[in-house]
Amino acid sequence: MMRGLITLLAFISALFFPWPLTALLAIIAAMREPLVPLALGIFVDTLYYVPSALSLPLSTLLGALVTVLAFFVHSRLRTSPVRDL
Repeated sequence: MMRGLITLLAFISALFFPWPLTALLAIIAAMREPLVPLALGIFVDTLYYVPSALSLPLSTLLGALVTVLAFFVHSRLRTSPVRDL
């Protein structure tokens, strides 16, 4: 339930709030769902596309970078040994 709510809030924040809040929510959502930043980057680039502004899809590239980092962190957390204290 909470995963879906944070993902929904990230997509809604892309519509109503400034980009730093959207980026923060995407990073928080990436802790549980690593593909959310990529999907959000594609959504933002599709929503705010201006042909004369920039040829690179900047939000998609940044979302892909955060997604790769999230997958890397998830793989390290899964393979790390659990120690009893």
